Amino acid sequence: MLVTEDNSIICDSLESFLHLILNPKNDAVRQETHLYFRGENRYNKYIVPSLYLDESLSKKSSEYYYRVLLSQIGSADYSKSSELFKHMVDFEHHGAKTRILDISANPLVALFFAVEDKYNDSEDGYVYVFGSYHKEDRPDSNAEQFDVGHTVAVKTALNLISQDKINEFMNTCKSIYARTSRNDWNQLRFKDIGLLPFNSDDNNMNQLSFKDITSLQIDSNEYIAIQTFMDLLNQRAKTSVELVYPFNIYEDLQLSHIVIPSNCSDRIKMHQGAFIFPKYVQTEGKSLNIIQKEIDRSVNTLSANIVSNDGRKINVIKIPGDKKAQIKKDLRNVGISEGFVYSDIEHRSNALLETNF
Repeated sequence: MLVTEDNSIICDSLESFLHLILNPKNDAVRQETHLYFRGENRYNKYIVPSLYLDESLSKKSSEYYYRVLLSQIGSADYSKSSELFKHMVDFEHHGAKTRILDISANPLVALFFAVEDKYNDSEDGYVYVFGSYHKEDRPDSNAEQFDVGHTVAVKTALNLISQDKINEFMNTCKSIYARTSRNDWNQLRFKDIGLLPFNSDDNNMNQLSFKDITSLQIDSNEYIAIQTFMDLLNQRAKTSVELVYPFNIYEDLQLSHIVIPSNCSDRIKMHQGAFIFPKYVQTEGKSLNIIQKEIDRSVNTLSANIVSNDGRKINVIKIPGDKKAQIKKDLRNVGISEGFVYSDIEHRSNALLETNF
């Protein structure tokens, strides 16, 4: 994510950070937008989920990777889509590669991650600001999503579908969009794309061109690509009703979403945690750098502005490296410690030892 003097501000203490977050000018922002924060303890050119740091998983397929992980934790099968998303959340929190990013409604949790010194260095840390509308306030597809909804079910299920099949589906939809003018894509069901031959010469069935009953011209290969993808998707997503809107799905895959978990762990509850699920990228013929750049741009669409004390709109808070230790100590004094953030015995022990009891 690009950090400039125009979109960022420096906070060199816990006090200055709180002064910024609690600026009364941000009350108006919160009335329209739910704010979330993500802390990173060093600058990264692109903000991308960990899976997109691995070229093979990004460009080929993650299905085998996740199948093995699910098998090793004794969950080779799942009965509904929200269970699969919960597994992905657990994978994310235990260091596995995923397509989701942790964010928190608690800015102090994000600040902790920005000052955490994992690499024993003094690089500057960063807190990024994101925001989204509540689904009930804004029912459009870019509003906050819940892990029991179809959007999250689809994007999660794609972890278990070959990237080649995803690329084929996305290329097919893109091609159809490019040559067809419609304003009702979201209403177009798969069963409405029934193929009808342009002629009725039964002796040349293999050479027929096809069109659908909605006047959307497609050929047989495109029809098969969509059908194959939708069949695989319904097998993997395990939603309560069949997924039948391929072009609605295609449009959703172009968007980045903030996801609110419903069946969440104590850790997520304490963090007031949520996740960013970026767009799905068509990877065919692209370098890893291009893929990462597209994902980063997708994440950036959820950036939100807060108002600094001097009236500027900013979405990045920079934490000087030489101030990290003091800020981390001050955070510990207000209860945001390693033990609070991670909560397992090892980290609780470390937090206790840091207090020099």
